[in-house]
Amino acid sequence: MLLLFFLHGCLGREIKKPDLSLKIAVSANMQFAMREIAAVFEKKEGIKVEMMIGASGKLTSQILNGAPFHLFVAADTLLNNKIIEAGKGVPNQYIYAIGSLVLWTTRSHLKGKDLFNVLKEKDGIKISLPNPATAPYGFQAKLALENAGLWELVSPDIVTAESIAQATQYVYSGICEMGFTAKSVLFAPELKGTGFWEEVPAHLYEPIYQGFIVTKRGQQENGSAATLFSTFMKSQQVKEILLKNGYTLP
Repeated sequence: MLLLFFLHGCLGREIKKPDLSLKIAVSANMQFAMREIAAVFEKKEGIKVEMMIGASGKLTSQILNGAPFHLFVAADTLLNNKIIEAGKGVPNQYIYAIGSLVLWTTRSHLKGKDLFNVLKEKDGIKISLPNPATAPYGFQAKLALENAGLWELVSPDIVTAESIAQATQYVYSGICEMGFTAKSVLFAPELKGTGFWEEVPAHLYEPIYQGFIVTKRGQQENGSAATLFSTFMKSQQVKEILLKNGYTLP
C-alpha cells in the first residue's frame, strides 16, 4: 500500500500541466494586433502571454541590458539585428509585416483637406511625432518631412512623444491638431472611425519592415514555448489578423 501511495504521488506530479508563460516585448504600433494574436495563441496552446508595450528603441535597450523578455516583436528589423549582433538574440529574424505611416487628425475643420499640404501653411498647429531616436515610425516621419523639404518649417511646432501610442494620444486628447502615427493603430476598435487620416506618400520614407526574434534568454529559459509562438506568428491566422489591422504582408 505504501508503494502504491508513492507511485500515485509521482504520477500525480508527472501529469500535472506546468504553468507556462511567455514574456514578449511589443512595439507600440503592434499592441492592438498583438492583443488579438496573443488571445488566439493562449486559447490554442494554453500558454499565457505577458506583453510589455513600448517604443522599439527603448525595448531594445532593455533587452540589451538583460530585461527578461522571451521574444521581441519590433517595429523594424535594424533593432533586432542590433540585439542579435550583441549576442542577446537568436539569429533567425522573421519579417512579419510592413507598416504604413499616416497623418491623423480629429479636427473637423481639416476634414477633406490634404493633411500633408496643411503642414506647408505654417499656421502654428501642433504636430505630434514619436521620438525619432527611439521609435522607428518617428524616424521615418522625420525622414518624410526632410525629404519633402518641410522639417525646418514645421520642427518648431513638433511635439515629441515617447512612442506611437503617446503620439496618438496627443492627437486624441486635443494636445495636438494632427500627428504622425501608424496606420495599424487607427484600426484598433477604440479608434476606428475616429477623425480623419491620410497615408504619408510612400516615396518620402523607407519601407517599415517589421520583424520579430526570439531572445537568447527566451531560447534558454522557455525554448519550446518560444518556438511555438514563432511558428504561430507565421501562420495564416496571424496573417489575416495583420491584414485586418492595416498592415501589408511582406
